[in-house]
Amino acid sequence: MNKTQKLQVLAASMLLLAPLLAPAQETDGTAAPAPAPVSGPAPYGGIGINLGSTGLGIDYRYGFNRFLALRGGYQFGSYSHDWDQDGNTYTGKLKANAAKLMLDVMPFGGGFRLSAGLYTKVPEFTLKARGLQQYDYNDTPYNGDLKVDGGIDLGKAAPYLGLGWGGTPNGRGFGVGFDMGVLIGKSPDVRLSATGRACDASVDSACDPNGVSGFDVSSSDPRALVFQQDLKDEIARIEDDAKSFRFWPVLNLALVYRF
Repeated sequence: MNKTQKLQVLAASMLLLAPLLAPAQETDGTAAPAPAPVSGPAPYGGIGINLGSTGLGIDYRYGFNRFLALRGGYQFGSYSHDWDQDGNTYTGKLKANAAKLMLDVMPFGGGFRLSAGLYTKVPEFTLKARGLQQYDYNDTPYNGDLKVDGGIDLGKAAPYLGLGWGGTPNGRGFGVGFDMGVLIGKSPDVRLSATGRACDASVDSACDPNGVSGFDVSSSDPRALVFQQDLKDEIARIEDDAKSFRFWPVLNLALVYRF
């Protein structure tokens, strides 16, 4: 081995032994700072508009993390449709007017959610009928020239249970969502009132409510008293038929924007 080779071997040995020969570092007794913890997703906000069986609505959503969010909003609006009950045709209108507050739980940390909350009011039906036609109250046919007004009230402060999918659950910007569930209202309260003239078509099918066989349904005429009782019995029948309305189905589609 020549002199150059010896010097190369010595230099390599010194590099290998340097960590072992280095003096121990003195410390001031304080521990080295721990690495900063990795933080989870930051809280976020979002707004959305929805349309469905509870009318038109607007929501604000505050997400605590990927698994938990609070949602509040307001539903409103109305639409009309004809409603047939025991052979009587009414012009019906469904009216929504409720604030809501819901807790959303995302068990898988994604868009799928389970929701529970409260609506301040269940959508309400209003009913009306006008003009000359045949009315069937408590299985008694009447030819009537009447003004009939009424409605079906399912109460206030109804709890909500459902599930859905939230748009843009882990990102920003626009997305779509939906809710599907049920509002649990109280037993239906039906109101129905009539003014005008009628006649009993079970006695004379061709009777004229505005003729001699007719009577004022609001009067104390014995025939009017029978009509009024038949109307009360009809209200009880409608309430019984409307019991299923207590569980109001909710199906809403939404466009959302997450901040």
